[in-house]
Amino acid sequence: MTGRWEGITRNLSRNLPIKLLALVLSLFLWYHISRTGNEYLTLTLPVTVTDLPPHLELNRATPDHVTVTLKGPPGMGSQIRPERLTVLLDGRSFRPGRVNLPLDPGSVALPSGIRVIRFSPPSLSLSILPLGRREVPIVPQFIGEGRDQISPIRIHVGPRMALVEGDRLLLSTLSFIKTQPIELRTLNDKNTQTISVQLVSPDPSRIRILSPRRATIKIVRSSQRH
Repeated sequence: MTGRWEGITRNLSRNLPIKLLALVLSLFLWYHISRTGNEYLTLTLPVTVTDLPPHLELNRATPDHVTVTLKGPPGMGSQIRPERLTVLLDGRSFRPGRVNLPLDPGSVALPSGIRVIRFSPPSLSLSILPLGRREVPIVPQFIGEGRDQISPIRIHVGPRMALVEGDRLLLSTLSFIKTQPIELRTLNDKNTQTISVQLVSPDPSRIRILSPRRATIKIVRSSQRH
């Protein structure tokens, strides 16, 4: 019995300063919460923009996640579902260009008695694009070298045009949409060969291809060879 008691005493005295410090901090935290009646919680939440006018598009929010500190009654962690929370921004008054927007505590929907006391960072930088649509020609793209000398060919693209949407300023300079590269070595000796190829946006973050997503390239080989 004496040996067991000595073992318990030895374990308790091991790292005693650290254990005493942990005990003091725990008591201080308990006292602070019991005295103030408040609890604090820090979460990282995504940023969501809603109700943008149809002619505008959010290009980028910097940052796209924000650290939020909440204050509420003890046990508030059981009242909220962090995976359902977001920093919600109303985009109805937004204009094209870059916007520096201070964050409002009201942008996070929380249960009664819980509120936001701090955002980090306290503001966001938003890039808003003027949105437009237009049709542009589809141009097949060929790369590499043929296996043999290639006879004259005629190329038919169907459909000939693609409907694209995106930054109105960039769309005004867009002359065509390319297909994914077609390797010349994949062309065979048949008189007619049909290939389905995906279209490629020149800038996926600012230009979207609405329709079609793929084009059919029909290659007709001339009977005359050189």
